[in-house]
Amino acid sequence: MEQRIIHACGHEQAHYLSGYDSQQERKARWLKTTTCRDCFVAEKRAEEAAAAALSSAAVAHLDLPRLTGTDRQISWASTIRTKRLAGITALCGVADYYACLQVTDAKWWIDHRDRTDVDLMEAATQAPDMRSAAAVTVLITDMPQTA
Repeated sequence: MEQRIIHACGHEQAHYLSGYDSQQERKARWLKTTTCRDCFVAEKRAEEAAAAALSSAAVAHLDLPRLTGTDRQISWASTIRTKRLAGITALCGVADYYACLQVTDAKWWIDHRDRTDVDLMEAATQAPDMRSAAAVTVLITDMPQTA
């Protein structure tokens, strides 16, 4: 049964409520305490934008190479890379995450987005667009160490 509900945000929205009358009433009462779908989506987008701004600020000092791939892949992978590097750089030294800084394949970042930080850093040393593990080791040993 479709009911028009006025949400806590003040917007009215139609909802299809099924079940017994008591279940429909309980669901309608609960819906009145929530925000409408449009407000919920707007809040989530604002939270994501704020989180992205914080991540971008955290990695602004890094000289990240440009990602390669389709425009859509690059957009998604940039978000993933920024978020992941912001977390990793806060916890690890440059030598630990240096390989991640060199990965430029957008598809790689998308495919590895669910890995743990340790697994991500390990996988970065094996990434196809990395020069070689030996070259990375040489570059890392020449870099100044920050604590």
